[in-house]
Amino acid sequence: MLREAKRLSPTETGFLVNDLVVEHFPGVVDLGFTAEMEEDFDQIAAGKEGWQKVIGDFYAEFGPQVKKAQAEMPVTKSEPEKIGRECPKCGHDLVIRWGRFGKFISCSNFPTCRFTEAILEKIGVVCPKDGGDLVMRKTRKGRIFYGCANYPECDFTNWKRPVAVPCPSCGGLLVLSNKKEVQCTNCSESFLIEQVGVTVQE
Repeated sequence: MLREAKRLSPTETGFLVNDLVVEHFPGVVDLGFTAEMEEDFDQIAAGKEGWQKVIGDFYAEFGPQVKKAQAEMPVTKSEPEKIGRECPKCGHDLVIRWGRFGKFISCSNFPTCRFTEAILEKIGVVCPKDGGDLVMRKTRKGRIFYGCANYPECDFTNWKRPVAVPCPSCGGLLVLSNKKEVQCTNCSESFLIEQVGVTVQE
């Protein structure tokens, strides 16, 4: 999961894992199974059932499913994808790789060449400082923030997600302050999201 502002959003790896679990362990993600396990735990807490029996009964069915999944589940490994550009340092092809915090651009000549570049995701909002595209970026610890695509020439950044609607009062940049409000980075005035016609997804 990634934290974006005050929201959590799934990564592509998360979607992949979820699909594999649903396919190979359908009983575990069933709501009925969850309710049954909660009832079993209540019985254990009340001293009416032994935990060894509950876990034993569960694994008697789950164990064979694990062995079956290990034999049948495909090994998913993403190969580096060429992007049609040359590395500015050594001239080899640049490729997209997966890292701890998602995709990034790297030299295909790694580890001999360690050139890397972030993949910039445009959010459809213009930078208030130089008119460039605002993009989503990540810190080294994976925290999301927003900045100008023209960095380092433009140093505009904001932790809160900007929206494409200008401030009704001064025309400045609005950012999401919470699920119900946006705030202007120029005049600091706040507005209800309904007032300015934007959605939280923006």
